[in-house]
Amino acid sequence: MRSAIGVDIGGTKIKIVHVSEKGDVLKRMMKSTPNARGDSHEKVKNFLIDNLKEMLQDKDLVGIGFGIAGVIDRKNGIVIESPNIPSINGFRVKETIEKEFSLPVIVENDANSYAYAEKWIGAGKNFDNIVVLTLGTGIGGGIIYKGELFEGAAEVGHVVIEPDGRYCTCRSFGCLESYASGRAIVERTISSLEKGVESMLRESCGGNFYKLTPELVYKAALEGDNLSREVFREVGRYLGIGIANLINIFGSDAVIIGGGLIGAWDLFIEELKREFTKRTLKPLSARVKIIKATFKKDSGSIGAAGLIFKTSTHIAS
Repeated sequence: MRSAIGVDIGGTKIKIVHVSEKGDVLKRMMKSTPNARGDSHEKVKNFLIDNLKEMLQDKDLVGIGFGIAGVIDRKNGIVIESPNIPSINGFRVKETIEKEFSLPVIVENDANSYAYAEKWIGAGKNFDNIVVLTLGTGIGGGIIYKGELFEGAAEVGHVVIEPDGRYCTCRSFGCLESYASGRAIVERTISSLEKGVESMLRESCGGNFYKLTPELVYKAALEGDNLSREVFREVGRYLGIGIANLINIFGSDAVIIGGGLIGAWDLFIEELKREFTKRTLKPLSARVKIIKATFKKDSGSIGAAGLIFKTSTHIAS
């Protein structure tokens, strides 16, 4: 049976999976990402090669796919810029890995790889047009259009929803990511606590609420904390605005939401749907399904492997 390797390079972890043509994970590995600003491409190259050698034992391997957080030159397989992983900026991944292993290599943005995983064997397999959002520390996105991965930037986390809004790490203002991500949840909660808003979170982290995490805000919301519940309602409202913008452009059949914040689904989904319905053109909103992603882990690496199968099939035909 044919198989492929998928590699998901994120800001803190690198996930490597060996995947069958049916999408079954045969073997997985996770390591910390070399991320010091002084790390050279040579160090990153050696790190990847050493770890890939542990996985490359199947004679039926058809290639290696990479999903990498950042702006990618797909044609040449180069990382143009990865803000959270400066050690790989400019890294010629395709050229380096193909030379080492004599296997085809594909390099894609990690959120696009996630989106392809959902289309290939996940919640999007029965839809031709989908938008996929990943809610974590930031917000990533991928778009499937007419059954194919849309190769635009798809930086949905940086759709502007408040023109004079909060500063974003991308150096713009009012981005969706600044209102509906894990980082936004923490910043919004701390800001309210600084203003004296009452909340059980004031006693969290030994009284130092500057150490709050999205998980703590989530737990407080489940316990009925008003501030925490309001924060998640706000997340839903802004997600609804952002998604409405995307549907008004692409007219997608479904919106699939995944990532680390998906556990809080019940705390934001009603507000999301309310805002989405209010702001989307009625003929479009009436047919859109808003659903949870299938994958809770390995999505980026599985999608990267899936893109290898897709490309090898096209070549064969």
